[in-house]
Amino acid sequence: MNILIVDDEVIVVNLLKKHIDWQSLGMNEVFTAYTAMDAREIVSGNKIDIIVCDIEMPQENGLFFLAWVRESFPDIVKIILTGYPDFKYAQDAINIGVVKYLLKPVGFEELSETVRLAADEINKRKNEKLQISSGRQQEPKREEKIFYTNLLTGDILPFPEFIDKALKMGCLNREELEPKGLVYIRLAGAQVEMKNNSILLFALSNIAEELFPDITEVHLWDNIFWIVKTEHDRTQLYEMCELFMSKLKDRFPGEIFAYFIYHISLETLSERSKDLKHAAMQYRNVGQFIYDVDDLIESVMDTENGEQHPSAWAVVENVKDYVHEHYAEDISRQDIESSVHLNGDYLNRIFKKATGYSLVQYIQYYRILVSKRLLAEQKCTITEAGTKVGFDTPSYFAKVFKKWTNMTPNEYYNSIDSR
Repeated sequence: MNILIVDDEVIVVNLLKKHIDWQSLGMNEVFTAYTAMDAREIVSGNKIDIIVCDIEMPQENGLFFLAWVRESFPDIVKIILTGYPDFKYAQDAINIGVVKYLLKPVGFEELSETVRLAADEINKRKNEKLQISSGRQQEPKREEKIFYTNLLTGDILPFPEFIDKALKMGCLNREELEPKGLVYIRLAGAQVEMKNNSILLFALSNIAEELFPDITEVHLWDNIFWIVKTEHDRTQLYEMCELFMSKLKDRFPGEIFAYFIYHISLETLSERSKDLKHAAMQYRNVGQFIYDVDDLIESVMDTENGEQHPSAWAVVENVKDYVHEHYAEDISRQDIESSVHLNGDYLNRIFKKATGYSLVQYIQYYRILVSKRLLAEQKCTITEAGTKVGFDTPSYFAKVFKKWTNMTPNEYYNSIDSR
């Protein structure tokens, strides 16, 4: 494997390259770059498996560079190493698939542990692909994990036709895999030996699936998700988390937090997993380890002018439904406000609290998502795709598309055949 370190601080790059035993982590070559432009050239001309990248750099922001990496080279593992503990940066990092957000000054051991875990995950995925290409029969549970993993990471676009195609390829049944709940397990403060970290995650996975046969557990590096496949109410989901934590009491060298939701479907799995990670950054109360995220969002709906407003999630879903139906039209914040009968600033606050997006941002996000579907289907031109999702001119479509993906529509279109 090869790794690329991108940072405009020369001393940081030199220290990391010199003082970490990269060979023991499975790295054959360590590439370095001091600007995103140089990093693009290296990635385009070499086989890179892992990138460790700063955010604030001259010429181009590191997040923009990593967004381009995600679209052009989706298999590359992305790690942030920055001196900015900024919530907005962390949220953007989640949205572009960054697996770890490390803060400077970082210990050599902590970075080594992160790279080792990433390398283990890459090797696991390579083995799974080899098994598929060699025609070996996979266990149904493994096929489920691969399917859910690809859906969570966005490798499968969240539209019925793409989901159904993936289910068919894996010989999987949609009804059996339709999620009824989603749990995000966050590990914190764990002082674990580097060589045992993968073993720890494997052990946690085994414990969860032995306790709860109706879940499929997926871990994306140190992010752990349980997809719950049978009906559970809030109390039952809370009790599942409580039981899991009780089994690990005094056995896990750190703290475990659980965040869960039950408004979920295959089409919303990826988006709602981001909601959970967004909630994990917002809600960290002393002494509280289990969070009902649906309930937390409901609590945002307070009373105005003596009138009780409807369910927060009902409002959020109504807003999304409106955007999904009218994205091709010239819609505005006022149009959305009228559709749900709520004041604009108040509605925007509720929606952003639940999803991390403002109303305007979500309109753009969904339009670009649909345009990616149209381009992936390769049934229309780039200009036609922009028009179909509500952009008046090709230039404005290209500008917004690049803002969200850090690629032009043409670059994305050309990248589809290489995936």
